[in-house]
Amino acid sequence: MTLTASTLTHLLESIQANHLVLFCGAGLSIPQPSNLMSAVNVSRCCYDKYQSIAALPPNLRDDVDLLAGHFFETGQFESVFIGSLVPWNELVGEPNTGHAAVADFLISRAATAALSANFDPLIENWACGQKIAMRGALDGHEAREFSNDTSPLVKFHGCHHRDRKKTLWTDGQLAEPTVADRVATCSKWMELELPGKDLLVVGFWTDWGYLNDVLANALNVKAFGSVT
Repeated sequence: MTLTASTLTHLLESIQANHLVLFCGAGLSIPQPSNLMSAVNVSRCCYDKYQSIAALPPNLRDDVDLLAGHFFETGQFESVFIGSLVPWNELVGEPNTGHAAVADFLISRAATAALSANFDPLIENWACGQKIAMRGALDGHEAREFSNDTSPLVKFHGCHHRDRKKTLWTDGQLAEPTVADRVATCSKWMELELPGKDLLVVGFWTDWGYLNDVLANALNVKAFGSVT
């Protein structure tokens, strides 16, 4: 979108008041030069790779939740799905101007936090290129701890570099104690930090179906001051 003068003024006032929070997702990492895969393309890649080993139901090919859920239910989630099917090399790349903007907002504390549905490390990579060793927080405890260095980057979906085996792919994982605890602490942190803040949504959409419910619960806090 093109920011109108009144919207831009509102966001600048929000920065001045220390009220701005960023919310970003897959749309941030698909543009060049990053060119990362969407969830549908990741699912197709994993499905097609496994077809040389065994046949899978066709309805799993375009739904990463169902596909990952299949391997979760058969006890092969970490060993097969995470360990050999996910195209991790296609989920990294060069940061783009969007990653640079989010990182700069956090480094300068123009934003009080950024919530990211991406587990790619491109925001952190941009910050590291500026000699800032930014780390993505995986739960509410880390969000508080890491805020000593920059405004926190909260990666409620998980992280490519940190505890990859516990990245969140399917609804079934939400019953696992470690995952459930991470989501709960993120939600608690959001309940404490987000009410009254001005939310700026940047490059967000999700084709991770189960993630919609996670987000709905996590963001079920008192009203934001505004949403742009």
